[in-house]
Amino acid sequence: MGRWAGPVALGIVVSGCSLFGGAVQAPQAVSIDCATAAVIGLRWRGVSANVIGYRILRNGLAVGVASGSSFADTSVEASTTYEYVIGALDASGNTAASGPLKVTTAPATRLGDAPYCPSALISALVWDWPHAYRAAEGSDLWPVTWGQDGNVYAFFGDGGGFGGDDRRGRTSFGIARINGPPPPVATENVYGGYQAGHPALLSGKARSLIAIGSDFYAIAGIYRRADPKGGDPQPISGSPGHVEIVYSRHNAHSWQDSDWTFCNFDQPPQQLAAAFCPAGFVNFGRGNAGAPGPYVYMYGNSPAADRRAGQDAPGARTYLARVERSALLVQAAYQYFAGLDSRSRPVWSTDVNRVQPVFTDRNPSQPGCGGQCTMSSTLEEAVYDPALKRYIGVAQGDYLAQTSFYEATNPWGPWAEVSYHNIDASNGSGGWGNLGTAAGESLGVHIVNAWTSVDGRTLWMAYSSDGEAPSGALFPLPGSKLDALHLVRADLTVAAGR
Repeated sequence: MGRWAGPVALGIVVSGCSLFGGAVQAPQAVSIDCATAAVIGLRWRGVSANVIGYRILRNGLAVGVASGSSFADTSVEASTTYEYVIGALDASGNTAASGPLKVTTAPATRLGDAPYCPSALISALVWDWPHAYRAAEGSDLWPVTWGQDGNVYAFFGDGGGFGGDDRRGRTSFGIARINGPPPPVATENVYGGYQAGHPALLSGKARSLIAIGSDFYAIAGIYRRADPKGGDPQPISGSPGHVEIVYSRHNAHSWQDSDWTFCNFDQPPQQLAAAFCPAGFVNFGRGNAGAPGPYVYMYGNSPAADRRAGQDAPGARTYLARVERSALLVQAAYQYFAGLDSRSRPVWSTDVNRVQPVFTDRNPSQPGCGGQCTMSSTLEEAVYDPALKRYIGVAQGDYLAQTSFYEATNPWGPWAEVSYHNIDASNGSGGWGNLGTAAGESLGVHIVNAWTSVDGRTLWMAYSSDGEAPSGALFPLPGSKLDALHLVRADLTVAAGR
């Protein structure tokens, strides 16, 4: 963040001459999209055809750049007044500044505040809870991907998968195939689980799944012989502290572990100094068809980057990595999002120490939940909705009920809120599906991209947890265990004319 020393320091002029023709004119009609305790959204009208980007100044400090005519400042505090100036920039560095705009943020709310402004495209997700579907009790997690063969493939853990339970067919690492649209669904266990086509040879957990052509990859923690419990008889519940890529070539039933790890939370904190710990993939079409360029994208966290942010940057931050699809198993091939350049283009670096967040939720923790209740969430994964030309991201906090949804035009943003949910920390109630804290920790809410409607306005979600549905839960029935596959449909309310 650099201090604005005035118009001369930044080359700001009211009507600067550009070497590329025409004058740079100041942005017009600067207005407020939103002003909550967590975010200020600004919008303006650009009037110069030769502008390559906009520099946003807050109280004389540069806080970001934008390629379009909007910007979300997520580093604000509640109940605080700020003054903004928007500078239009051309390719030769000339700038013309808008007049100042003062904005005051709202007080923080008891249920937390969405970290981004509401979407101008998608105003709501309407959940069809009465027709939700439940199966495979005893198995949890259920990340999904769209196979090249057109079927849905899902991971399940610590259970027997379809047709099984906690004892019958119990496996730690299982893969199921879903052969038709919901509900009902035609299902089979292809790797581990009850009456599986192939026995499971790995123990551990997968957080996210992706099909690349006929190959499959997962972000997982897999027990190795050197791990505690690593020599126990199969299957082993839970997972070790390290995170790695596992893969299955040409099918979903020949899984193997890679020979390196991204990070290991079983190690002392100082050994995580240069770590990126992935959480979820960005999924596209069948076998990942339709992905832009040769890259696979994944979200994650970075303990080292969080420490560098220091105590002045509370909350939860999400980071982004990419790798060519042919090099998913090559650790040195990974690149990390290192911010935006002056034209709002992403900067990528193989140096993980340069990684910058792409999603930030600065909601402070609140008393509750048996201590301090974390009210901020990280972005776990996303799917691309080709009809709407949007990435739909799923953000999750400590509890299943703390699940919210966002949209963006790129995997790195800028993000806008679609459907925000948080619990009441004082009594543990409410949140997504009215599941509250009783439903347990978040074990994943995953968009089943194979079932997205042709017009992009209907999505299906798979989810599970380790608790029980409380009284008032919208699905499943109160008292039902959440360690099962749950499917619910959501209809997007899209702006007229889109």
